[in-house]
Parts: sequence; C-alpha cells; structure tokens
Amino acid sequence: MQHTHRTIAVAIALIILSGVAPCLAQDAEVVATVNGQPIMSDVLKNELLRRWGDIGLGALIQEMAIEQAALEAGVSATPEEVDQRKDTFQSNIDSRAAATGQGPNFTMWLAQQKMTPYAFRQWIRTEVLLEKIVGDEAAVSDEEIATYYEQRREQFQQPERMRVSHICVNERAEAQRVRKEILDGKPFEQAAGEYSIDPYTRDEGGAFGIITHGDSPFQNAAFALEGDNQMTEPVQTQKGWHIIRRDEYLPACTPAFDEVKDQIRSQLESQKLLALMAQKRGEIMQDARVDQEVAPTDLVTN
Repeated sequence: MQHTHRTIAVAIALIILSGVAPCLAQDAEVVATVNGQPIMSDVLKNELLRRWGDIGLGALIQEMAIEQAALEAGVSATPEEVDQRKDTFQSNIDSRAAATGQGPNFTMWLAQQKMTPYAFRQWIRTEVLLEKIVGDEAAVSDEEIATYYEQRREQFQQPERMRVSHICVNERAEAQRVRKEILDGKPFEQAAGEYSIDPYTRDEGGAFGIITHGDSPFQNAAFALEGDNQMTEPVQTQKGWHIIRRDEYLPACTPAFDEVKDQIRSQLESQKLLALMAQKRGEIMQDARVDQEVAPTDLVTN
C-alpha cells in the first residue's frame, strides 16, 4: 500500500472541488452556524482554496491527464469494475484487522489516509485505468519464475501452521453453551452460522484460515490442540470469546516449485505492474500540455 499515500492529494482535491462543488456553485448560503454565527458557503470555498487549493488543482490536473490517456489507449473502467476492486480492497483491510486484532479497519484506514469514501472510489478508478493502460506489459515468463524460485528457495520455507475454524460470541457463558451443543452433536458449521458474531467467517461455517505460532491467546490455544477436529475451551480476545477448532495440522516444509509457481507469478506481475503504473503516470504528466491560468502557489495564503 505504499503508493496509497501519494493519493491523499487526489482525495483532498475531490473533497474540495467535487464533493462540495454543487453547494458552492450556488449563491452564498449558510452551511453551518457556530453559537448563532453563520459560516457562509463562499467563506468555506475561500478557506478550502487557501488551505488546499494548490494540492487540489495539481491532483485534478493529474486525474484529467490520466483519463485522457486512457481514452486514447481505448480503455475504460466500468462502475462494476471499480466497485469490485473497492470492495476487495476494503475486505482485505477489514479481514486483516479481524484476523490479527491489530491494525486499522477500513473506516480507520480511510481516516488515516485523510480520504472520504467518495475520494477513495475515485482513486481506485484512476488506478484501474492506469493498470489497464500498462497491463499487457506486466506479464512474466516461466524462466523468470523458475529463476526467482531457485535464487530464493529458502524464502519459501513454511513454518509449522494450522488451518482452523472458530466461533466468536460476546460472553464466556454463551461460548460454553455453544461448545456443549457441538459436543452433543450439533455440527460446528451450523453453530457458527447461528451464533458467531464474526461477519467474515460466520457464513463460511466458521472457517478462519491458516495461522502460525504466535503470542496471542488465539494462537496459543489453537496450537495447544493435539489432534484435528479438536476444540478449545472458550478463549478470550479483544473480539470476544472464541471456540477454536483445529481443522488440519500443517508441518514445517519447503514447498516444491509447482506448488508455488502461481504465487510467484502473481507476486512478480504485481511488482512489475506497480512499477509500470508509476512509470506511465510520470510519462503521462511529462507529456501533458498544462496551461495553468492560476499558479498553484497563488491559491495558498499564509
């Protein structure tokens, strides 16, 4: 996500010049009052320009140039494509936060990036356009993949792991009751669908995925299980009380090339794609003819 920080300017620009534009295009009107004193829409506009105008102008220039380059290249981004990419991005952040109990969820991440949901969607759209412009150039050969594996074989060593499922509830007593129902014969997957408060695993029968050793109560409890299909006693984390089932034990190993070649291909293509997108962004801006009627520095006052 390193390149996301470069998009804060786009976010601010869209907030300033897109999100509030319909209001500010009208005659001055009251947008808020403070202890009875009004803040007028023209005052808001002037303040936004003074504080962020140079950033906003530069961001909108870049966005327009990329739109034009995409049109020239014959590519476009449909609303469905943008929504799918946006939803996947959001789900990845939320899932990582839920799985580790660390890091921001999507709402917090947006706040850290100083982005609104609208601005985030606009950034996604621009990224999709750039990706389509250069996408065909990001392919890697089988020889590149094999060389990468041979040179970094030790990096593919897998530690001891475990595939687990879980059910998360709010109270210890509830967790104990649910655990007893499972021991009495209720399928774990059914119990997960009925009782779990984890929205990311509940509809998947509680399937949590693969975990490794660690210091969290969740990891310690899971790795204390001695056999597949065994369940823990209720375990407390920041998310609630968990019943964890060991689904499959995975010993430490070094996977064969055929097992990881698709992973390597995806990784190398992603790296190449990001580099090509950054290069193309620079080329587009270098080739763009921009005639600025107002110098960006003139939009900012001390």
